[in-house]
Amino acid sequence: MAFLVIEHLTLMISSRCSDQVSFGGRPQPMTEVRRAMKSGLEGIKFADEQVFRVWIHEDEAVSPGDQNSWDTCVGKARRADIFLVLYSGNAGWSGTSERLGDHVGICHAEFEAAYNKTPGKVRSIQFPVIAAEPGSPDARFQAYFRRQGLLGAQVNSGEEAVERAREAAVAALLDLARAGVGVGSRGSYYAGEALEWTRLDYPARRKVTTNTVVAYLRERSRSRKSRTPANTVTIPVFGESVAFVSDCIPAAMSTAAARELVGQPFLKDHEICARLPRGTAGPVHLIACQKGVTEAQALRQLGFPDAVVVSAPFGVYVADDVQKIQMVFIANCRDETTTRHHVQRFLQWLEEQGENRLLAQRARSRRRIADLIARERGDPSRTNSSPRARTP
Repeated sequence: MAFLVIEHLTLMISSRCSDQVSFGGRPQPMTEVRRAMKSGLEGIKFADEQVFRVWIHEDEAVSPGDQNSWDTCVGKARRADIFLVLYSGNAGWSGTSERLGDHVGICHAEFEAAYNKTPGKVRSIQFPVIAAEPGSPDARFQAYFRRQGLLGAQVNSGEEAVERAREAAVAALLDLARAGVGVGSRGSYYAGEALEWTRLDYPARRKVTTNTVVAYLRERSRSRKSRTPANTVTIPVFGESVAFVSDCIPAAMSTAAARELVGQPFLKDHEICARLPRGTAGPVHLIACQKGVTEAQALRQLGFPDAVVVSAPFGVYVADDVQKIQMVFIANCRDETTTRHHVQRFLQWLEEQGENRLLAQRARSRRRIADLIARERGDPSRTNSSPRARTP
């Protein structure tokens, strides 16, 4: 008697079916590539069990080409476990006359639905981009796709696309598995390592959590030894060496005694910079929170409301574009697994959303501001330690 029911991961392939691509030594419609891709992906097995169930629009050939068909495709994109876009810049069918005025093609709508629902499930394989007339659905799609900064394999033929699709699907599967390791411990904070951390007093919990963050960042930077101060790790961000200073709020943000252990660490940035190597930008403050954190709580910790604030699965990111202060509140750091996973998600988010460039720019500016404060306070050790001159 079977006790386990195996549910396949749903994978949707999105592209314009009639685009001509080189496949089998001659130009063929993208439909042929999509069919070959589906066959290859559904042939991937683990322990003799099929892993992926692939959906392509050709499977729904009996659906009417109207509003129902449009909603079916967008709904599939939103619900799919993995969304693979074969991107050429072609927005696809614009729908019925009711949708022509929107100038949004079906490929654009599918991509937007999938990306807005779960950015982490979206993968792309990118063909040469077609030329688009200004103001056309294709131009709108291309501009939207560029803004997302989505990386993907660059291909020129159907054969390359089929091979890259297998790699993308397996990579997405592994990412889902790794994410599940962290998420799987939710609701189990009453046992195991999470319980051990809960038994600790504030100073001990603050220390073990901070050490976990620092250890992960050092692994990420591939540097075991550093001349930076304690709890500070320098990692490359968009070509810039950025110092991340780690700390921990060892209880709920609403608990004043725990919150005040961290306070407003940026008030001492000029002292931190006195011990940073020349050319290092920052600091950026990475604060691990034992429990959840809201935008309002993060802004109160900053001290004023007029700032960039982003609430994300990893926690809350706050940035002041005047003083260039940056603070990252990593939520639900209950044990080593959840702590490392949520820090990882933050760093992935930086790259996926293109925020790494802005973070690096603010960090450069913050270093200059901190050095200026130190000089105004008469600290001679700051005279020759400014970062290298860079064009903002």
